[in-house]
Amino acid sequence: MKIAIEEKKLVMGLYCLTMLLSMLSIVDNVPLRGIMYNVKYLYIVVIVFFCFYDGILIWNKRIAVGIGLLVLHTILYGVVFTNPYMKVDTNLHFQQLMAIYIIAFFSCVYVYKKNCYLLFLEMTYLALAVFVCWCAVTHMGNFVNPIYFVNIFSSSERFRADFGMSDVNYCGNYCIYTLLISFMLRCEWHKQHKIPDKSLKSAVVVVDIITLYMLLSTASRSAILSLLLFFVCYGILKKRYDIIRNWKLVLTIAGVLGLCVVVVLVSSGAISDFWQESNREGNFSINYPIFLEHGNYLNGMGYVDNSGFLNKAYGYETTAMDIYFLYIPFATGILGALIILVQMIYLLYQLLRYSSTEGRDLALSLFIMMLYYAIWQVNYMNYRYHTGIIHMMILFLFLMRINEEKDVYVLKIQRR
Repeated sequence: MKIAIEEKKLVMGLYCLTMLLSMLSIVDNVPLRGIMYNVKYLYIVVIVFFCFYDGILIWNKRIAVGIGLLVLHTILYGVVFTNPYMKVDTNLHFQQLMAIYIIAFFSCVYVYKKNCYLLFLEMTYLALAVFVCWCAVTHMGNFVNPIYFVNIFSSSERFRADFGMSDVNYCGNYCIYTLLISFMLRCEWHKQHKIPDKSLKSAVVVVDIITLYMLLSTASRSAILSLLLFFVCYGILKKRYDIIRNWKLVLTIAGVLGLCVVVVLVSSGAISDFWQESNREGNFSINYPIFLEHGNYLNGMGYVDNSGFLNKAYGYETTAMDIYFLYIPFATGILGALIILVQMIYLLYQLLRYSSTEGRDLALSLFIMMLYYAIWQVNYMNYRYHTGIIHMMILFLFLMRINEEKDVYVLKIQRR
């Protein structure tokens, strides 16, 4: 038993190190960024080995469907239906996507197999916390005076900081996942009746305060609103039985508040201003006509990273692509969009159907947040955001816990 515990700590420690180095590779002041970015391939070898070396294989049909549709989509548009003029970029995109799918799948298998979900959360939080603190300490001048936080939703008056990352929205993304994993970690500690020592609790509080300050300094409206949506969804799900019992009162209050908000926003022109100032208009006014001009509606313009639109990799005068729900049909066409839609519906169905499964409320809140976030960023299970591995693992581990006696298959390999 002692060896098993040491092995779990070793493998999850390597996972933590891999996540940390991968995230640090996007920071401007970190040396050997290329090596750090590619260290995930070494981790793939390690995690696959530890999933198989004891001769016990774990297979779950739900996670197979959930990730299998993503793999099918990636193979179809990374290998079969490719744009011959973008072969190099397509190959790179295919390679990076397949890498994170392999990491997520085998890491989930290992965590489930060794029953170390809490350790997974702890190592994930450690990687995020060290990453956030590194960015904060090495970019102290990026912290915005709190007095300017009132201008976060004003495109012309807000101050924005990226803390050494290439984009403020990247920074916002890592900040909200640090806060989310911190919250999930606290929930898991409470569920397992584990009381961390005071120094650890104090360290987590300090990191969360720094992270929240960084998030507000980015003025990333998509990240801030996504984080708020997560907690609103989680609160509603936790109190759903009380809400059902008092549905008339709740519906009346929500309706009045919603109507007041809509009236104020519409009358002040805030809704139209928010959209126009969000830098998303070009997705429709520029990229959509080019997609129509390209003419390949079924298979799209070519499955490359969404930065290809900004870099004009397609050979057209395209602009930045910041909406996942447009990026997928533009890059992979109607057929590709249908595959991703089926995958989303499948996950949502499982999350809604099995409401009594452990961790359902957290997983469903995270998924709803991801769908909303995808309106503003191309981050849904995407390698450009290393947090994609994190939310995939949380969702897929939930899938593995559904009716585990019936749907998780254990195969023992006889060794000679």
